[in-house]
Amino acid sequence: MSDNYREYPWSRKGEAYDEMMSEEPFDEEEEFDPEEADQRITQFVRSAEELSGPPVEELADQVAALMRTALRDLEAIMEGKPHNKVLATQLLLGQRARGMQQHNPEQWPLHAASSLLSGLVIRGAKS
Repeated sequence: MSDNYREYPWSRKGEAYDEMMSEEPFDEEEEFDPEEADQRITQFVRSAEELSGPPVEELADQVAALMRTALRDLEAIMEGKPHNKVLATQLLLGQRARGMQQHNPEQWPLHAASSLLSGLVIRGAKS
C-alpha cells in the first residue's frame, strides 16, 4: 500500500475508472457541444451512484458546504486588507502551486485557495 493511499484513500489506483469517453479520438476541429458534454457528465454521475458510499448528490452538498465555510473564513482573514495585498496573496498561492511537481497532492489546496481568493479580488476591484 502506497503512502498516497494512506493520505488519500479515495485515490485508489486499482479501482475501475470509466471516463465515458467516445471510442473515437478527439478532433480539435470538431465543434464542442455543451449539451453533449452535460449529458456525458450526467451519465457519469448516474453510473457513480452504483458505487458504494453515500449518494453523489450528498457528497457534492457536503463539499460545497465545506467550501462555503472556507470562503467565509478566508473573507474574515482578508477583511480590511488592501486590495493589492489580497491580489498578491492570490498570485503567490498560484505561483507556489505551479512550482510544485505535477503529481504533488499539495498543489491542489493551493490552487483551490487561489481560486477562492479570486472571488475576493474581483469583488474588491468592483467596489
